[in-house]
Amino acid sequence: MRGWWLGLGLGWLWGKLDIFYGRLEFRLAPPARRLEARVEWHFQGAADRLLEWDFGDGLEIQQLEASEPIEAYWRDPARRKLFLRFARVPSGRQWVRLTYRGTPRSRGFGSYEVRPHATGWCLWTLSQPYGAPDWLFCRDGLEDKVDSLEVTLITPRPLLGVANGRLSADSIDQQGWRWRHFKHRYPIAVYLIAFAVSNYAIVEEPIETPYHRFILRTYAYPQDTATARHFARALAPYFTWLEERLGPYPFAPEDYQQVQIGWPGGMEHQTITFFGTYHIELLAHELAHQWFGDWVTCGSWQDLWLNEAFATYLGGTVYESQWPSVWPLWLKLTIKAAWRDTTNTIWVDDTLREERLFSYATTYAKGAIALHEMRRYVGEAAFWAALRRYLEVFAGSFARTTDFAQVVQPFWGREATQLFIESWIFTSGYPSGTFTWASPIECTLTLPRAYPARVAARATLVSGDTLRLNLALDQRRQMIRFPFPVRSWEIDPDTQSAYYQPRRVLPPPNPAAFFPNPFQEKLYLNTSGIHAAKLYDQMGRLCREIAFNGEPPFVWELGDLPVGCYILQLEGQGISQTYKVIRSP
Repeated sequence: MRGWWLGLGLGWLWGKLDIFYGRLEFRLAPPARRLEARVEWHFQGAADRLLEWDFGDGLEIQQLEASEPIEAYWRDPARRKLFLRFARVPSGRQWVRLTYRGTPRSRGFGSYEVRPHATGWCLWTLSQPYGAPDWLFCRDGLEDKVDSLEVTLITPRPLLGVANGRLSADSIDQQGWRWRHFKHRYPIAVYLIAFAVSNYAIVEEPIETPYHRFILRTYAYPQDTATARHFARALAPYFTWLEERLGPYPFAPEDYQQVQIGWPGGMEHQTITFFGTYHIELLAHELAHQWFGDWVTCGSWQDLWLNEAFATYLGGTVYESQWPSVWPLWLKLTIKAAWRDTTNTIWVDDTLREERLFSYATTYAKGAIALHEMRRYVGEAAFWAALRRYLEVFAGSFARTTDFAQVVQPFWGREATQLFIESWIFTSGYPSGTFTWASPIECTLTLPRAYPARVAARATLVSGDTLRLNLALDQRRQMIRFPFPVRSWEIDPDTQSAYYQPRRVLPPPNPAAFFPNPFQEKLYLNTSGIHAAKLYDQMGRLCREIAFNGEPPFVWELGDLPVGCYILQLEGQGISQTYKVIRSP
């Protein structure tokens, strides 16, 4: 999957090393990009003398120390690798400490950036998916979470540094440097480790839910404190809505921080969301990531939808929970965004192409709509119960698509879960079908493949009535019958489903002159081209007659006639046609 599995054949060196504790220290002084760092990792489970670590090519080693004697080390700058060979296999609990400095490279979405704002400068890291080694000596990847973390940020006195976890100390030394120390006591994937530095103002909003009391803390640029306070208050009720459906916010003892940076998007660093735009949906998206992406993390970038599809959908539900009138619009816009890509699958085949990984149309929008379709299909109770169970089973660890399917199956059902994974996750495109008309009142919908989904439809009948249907798409073929011939037939007229095409269905071009036959109480007459109708019994006696003056399709009330056979005569401009009709009991 990753580049370091290629070429040199050293993938086996990665092994199953368990890093259980990290102590990170960084000295930073933006606008300078340079950093000085000391990073110490405690690990166990080494099976060989040779260990492979990730380390950026823009960084200079000053000192390398370890609990066991190091026989040799060497770097592979092209692959951002540092190899350590110990004198013997480091059994039991061990540690390695690297002191380094330099100007980190920046890649991806900006793994290490410094940008100005109106009243100062901001420095931040953003490692997803492969950027952590640019600034951090580590073992990057989705195989192991660090069990516990401590981060110290040393900055000039006017600046505030913020990192994962709870602030445990804030002091100024004799040289005027500010030391801020953070402790994080939850398992964390390396790409979710981050820090930011700026002349922040802190806005605090107390959060009280049925589960917790904690602080929503926003590190905002000084000029944006009023905006930060407004959005914090708008977001606060959403915590309760999420917890009611997903369970408690996983990191409440360490509060929740939102940190303003100079990038317009957002990033769900564990307990410290980074954001660059004040937008309620973006903030809700990143908050939802604390459950989906942080607490439970995708076990491969191929399964990134387990992070992003859930966060996108849950981010949208901020409208459902607080501004219900906006919710249908959000669904419509997200569906239309998803339709921009009909060739790729939600599951990612090429994880080295970041534009493929982070395709909004597919990984985000299509993934979100797939979840919405499943919610509508299985119902509220089963949908949310399955998600809660998934979060419980994989709490603090990684999960793959197959893991997710196994956990939700008892709640969604075997067939529905299999359809969801195969049709939505591993298949490109969207539900679409063909309509074949057997008569003006009967058609068959045929799908290339079944989906666990439902789609609304609206038929306008020649009688003038509107008929609303809710079509299930979990069978490849289904017959649809109407009480009268169809004048117009729209599938998902409000665009609340991912059903792709056709959106409008043409009925037979020449609807029947009359319907139904036999009839019981009412006989529909297609008045197009005719100006009068007469009904005779079998003895040739006129029973009923009616004239038309351009009226729309007409329903003839004939329920008082005796049961039996009749002759219907339709008269138009120079034409007269007769039909045998039957009134049934």
